[in-house]
Amino acid sequence: MTGKPTSDREALRRLADALADDVLNTSDQEVLAEAAEEYGDTKQLAANMRALFERTCAAAGKAKLAAARAALNGDRRRAPSRRRLDPSAARRLLQQVLTAHPETAQKLTYAARRGEGLSDEDVFSMLDDLEELGVIPCDPQEPLS
Repeated sequence: MTGKPTSDREALRRLADALADDVLNTSDQEVLAEAAEEYGDTKQLAANMRALFERTCAAAGKAKLAAARAALNGDRRRAPSRRRLDPSAARRLLQQVLTAHPETAQKLTYAARRGEGLSDEDVFSMLDDLEELGVIPCDPQEPLS
């Protein structure tokens, strides 16, 4: 294989295709016979592979769970300090934000824009959402843009 790099790649591609065809054209009995010759008891091999697969899936699930917990704990540590505001101050802040960001306010319902019928929890939740979306700064000491 001392030819051009493209011809080398083409030769490797043809070899890979031939190997794949060989595997795909091999009967199940031939595959089992080769596995038995190489590894012994194929039923035990299958059970071992199944157990390995299950352990790998469980480990991946645990890793995802740990990452989710870490993210959740990070969010809890970063709990919005706006919750320390009294409800009337939170309502004033929400109105200031909506006035300062009319494009955001347009996306809300009329009642939400006017603050009508919103519970205190709704107001705090909207402030949290606006913070998460980057409309308002995370630090309540920062001025609103």
